Amino acid sequence: MPTTFSSARLTVAGLALTLLAATAWSRTPATPTPAHLSALNEQAQTLEDINAVKKLQRAYGDYLDRGFWGQAADLFADNATLEWGEDGVQAGKARIRDYLVRQGGGRPGPGLPYGQYNHHLQLQPVIHIDKDGHTAHGRWRELALTGHYKVSAEWGAGIYENSYSKENGVWKIQSLHFYPTFVAPYAGGWAKLSASPKAKYPTFPSIFVPPFHYEAVQSVSSPAVTGNTEADRLAILRSREEIENLQSAYGYYTDKGLWSKASQLFAPNGTYEYGQHGVYVGVAHIRAALALTAPEGLSPGILNDYMMLQPIIDVAPDNKTAKARWRSDVMLSKDGRGQWGEGTYENTYVNLRGAWKIQSIHFYPTVFFDYDLGWAKGPVAMDGPSTVLPPDRPPTERYQSFPSAYLPPYHYSHPVMDARPPSDPPPSNDPAVNELRRHITLLEDKAAVERLQRAYGYYVDKLQWAKVADLFASNATLEIGGRGVFVGKAHVLAYLQGLGETGPQTGLVMNHQQLQGIVDVAADGTSAAGRWTAFIMAGKAPDANWGDATYENRYVKEGGVWKIKALHAPFQMYSPVTEGWGRNALPNTRPDSWDPPPDLPSTVTYNSYPSFYVEPYHYANPVTGERMPALNPAAGGVADMTSVHAGK
Repeated sequence: MPTTFSSARLTVAGLALTLLAATAWSRTPATPTPAHLSALNEQAQTLEDINAVKKLQRAYGDYLDRGFWGQAADLFADNATLEWGEDGVQAGKARIRDYLVRQGGGRPGPGLPYGQYNHHLQLQPVIHIDKDGHTAHGRWRELALTGHYKVSAEWGAGIYENSYSKENGVWKIQSLHFYPTFVAPYAGGWAKLSASPKAKYPTFPSIFVPPFHYEAVQSVSSPAVTGNTEADRLAILRSREEIENLQSAYGYYTDKGLWSKASQLFAPNGTYEYGQHGVYVGVAHIRAALALTAPEGLSPGILNDYMMLQPIIDVAPDNKTAKARWRSDVMLSKDGRGQWGEGTYENTYVNLRGAWKIQSIHFYPTVFFDYDLGWAKGPVAMDGPSTVLPPDRPPTERYQSFPSAYLPPYHYSHPVMDARPPSDPPPSNDPAVNELRRHITLLEDKAAVERLQRAYGYYVDKLQWAKVADLFASNATLEIGGRGVFVGKAHVLAYLQGLGETGPQTGLVMNHQQLQGIVDVAADGTSAAGRWTAFIMAGKAPDANWGDATYENRYVKEGGVWKIKALHAPFQMYSPVTEGWGRNALPNTRPDSWDPPPDLPSTVTYNSYPSFYVEPYHYANPVTGERMPALNPAAGGVADMTSVHAGK
């Protein structure tokens, strides 16, 4: 069972920053003293630790997806525990590995058998590093797609409350506790499930709230910049992490109908706007607006899962305000009817006396649809303002959701074309200051690469092909599916334009979500690599498909601006919404009859689901350092790790 902090302990430990660090931000002189330099290094290390914990958990999910049971178990401490729902506690790495093998169907791996589908996305982290710097806690959401071709297909969802330990400088999973929300057959979905009243952790349609390792989400951050370059840069980086925790916590609270907790995350004069419902102002009215959905705590049979995904967070230079774009996949159920949904948030935040609060939430629904019919046949229109609780203001924008098309305005400019390279301070005479600056720059570089890839997903969603192509370096390569390699920005654009008309299209859903990113920046700060999962909703009536792809990309820093050097996205699965992956799967794409033709043949030949392929990893196991092999049954089994794909 994860530790539950007291509110007093949370104030110090759960925030991942000590009061000393907060003091350093507000008082660090232009030339830091050794004591201030030590505090700044501690802050940088905390941010690095947060990144390491995120990488650890995301790698766990990726290994589960590929049948790398031993590698997943190696992410745990020797005395770790794993608890999955009602299955009891598995203690020690050997028991954990055996359990993962059984959960995966009994095959020891590596790899999955023909026809098995295993996808466990690790999403929406809320991470707190403890005061000692050697332990941490994290809440995660899992979205799962599992099954076996021509046999079964299931949706799964649930919450992790995990603890982590740092041993000899390496983060490991200390305890993993998964609380399943449901595992539901694809046919009929979660809305058709029956209650299990005797369960220790009741699943949907019963209501159960997994315990939080935190009691509130507050932050310790500087109210304004200090004039010290290093302190200010760290303050901005830390604020991004705090805002991600804040918005993720909002999602967890609304999932369970905890309207009081969710509304307390807003500033006193905050605003809430959902679709065409109008604008609600102030904490009390926001809480009442949220409660229009369901009573506090929900009630049996109501599912209200809003995932907080793919953030692009921009903190103002003075560290007083911020803006962020998020996407949300939505799973709903009420009165025995299930719905899927997807939409975009454009939110603002304010730093009130050192604590970040939500200033405004604005959710733009893209598509909501009846679960049984899919978006091609069963779109659900947006409601107008409530007559039960009229809003304080009318909607700020007039638009319609699917099948209409609308582009919510971006708060940010293009990450490449409009980028302003940072001006580096002159080298210091103090080597320790220069090393701190290098450390901070690498943290900023990682954030910039994540922003770049997430922006790619948002532009693809709305078919903004020129904006997508402008994210690439001039000599970049693109290889998606099996259509071959396209070389150079001009040919990348030509390939993208071949996918369809430019701009949002009526009746078309094209959501290419960039999730579960693991980004590693080279020590010299000039190149990077990133592994991502794309969860895809794509198609126009009568063709509507789920999809799943793995990205293994390379990035380059040119003139201080990060760009995509090589995008390589092998397809894992495409399946019609009407049938699901248990009944039907679309074959991998081929270069035949594609206009324009590729510049080079595909760097790897593979078959997508129901076959199985693992793209080579750019990173080693975060705990053992072991390099994982690529698996490609179409090429005779295990691929040579020295094989080179585009841009590597």
